[in-house]
Amino acid sequence: MLQLKRLAIALSLVVVSWIEAPLVNAQGLIFHLPEDGKAVEYEGTLTQATGPDDQAPLTWTCELSIKSVGREEAEFEGKVQPCRWIEIKTLTGTAGAAGIDPGPVGARIYKVLVPESKIMAEAVDAANIPNHMLPIVRGFRRLGEEAVKEITTPALRIYPTISLLTNYDNPEVIATNDVPEILLQGQQITAKRLKGKMVMERAESKSTNEAEFWVSSDVPFGLARWIVSVTREEKESTAPRSEFHVVNVVSVDMKLKRIRDNVESELVTQ
Repeated sequence: MLQLKRLAIALSLVVVSWIEAPLVNAQGLIFHLPEDGKAVEYEGTLTQATGPDDQAPLTWTCELSIKSVGREEAEFEGKVQPCRWIEIKTLTGTAGAAGIDPGPVGARIYKVLVPESKIMAEAVDAANIPNHMLPIVRGFRRLGEEAVKEITTPALRIYPTISLLTNYDNPEVIATNDVPEILLQGQQITAKRLKGKMVMERAESKSTNEAEFWVSSDVPFGLARWIVSVTREEKESTAPRSEFHVVNVVSVDMKLKRIRDNVESELVTQ
């Protein structure tokens, strides 16, 4: 129970960093669309360290899946166009013989209808609009043990509640043909290895998101692996910037585990 309470605190601290930021890049999880019915699953660890002297950081097991669960023609921005139902599920908690125990806060599932034209790997679209969020026609979500609710916003924000990975401005290409470490048995993936950084700062707080991620056309939706750390610092609002000190570091390491075909939606909606 204490572990799950610490998990809730760790996730809330990352959310606080996002809320305090005036602008956040957010869409960094989906780079392209596979055939409908495809799914990709990841597994990894989430680690929280509190302050620079934390000698016993806590670690939880994470799972994340992305599915394409249907196609539909729908109106978006005044035009009827091809759209795709995308389902994203995350589980974070303590691992046991029966699987992951996410507690009341560590499970999230989203089902959203996304215009296919808005799924892209680039930082901006053809109209030079930043790829910050995932525009949606409509959608649903279930958070923890709550009932399914309709999403009323016009876009789904990936960072930070779904993934710590975000859309980094001008990420650095480390290698064009790298072989990431993955959990998928019997298959080697070649991917582009990138490095990104995003800093959000206010007078009294600072959040630094640093990531390495591997993108491959051989993987449905694009990602083969990602490693992210989010460092939160604080100081008095009137103190100089040199007074910033680390209060929390949350990091995640996620690896491709499975690719599936002919999947169906898990979230039951009306």
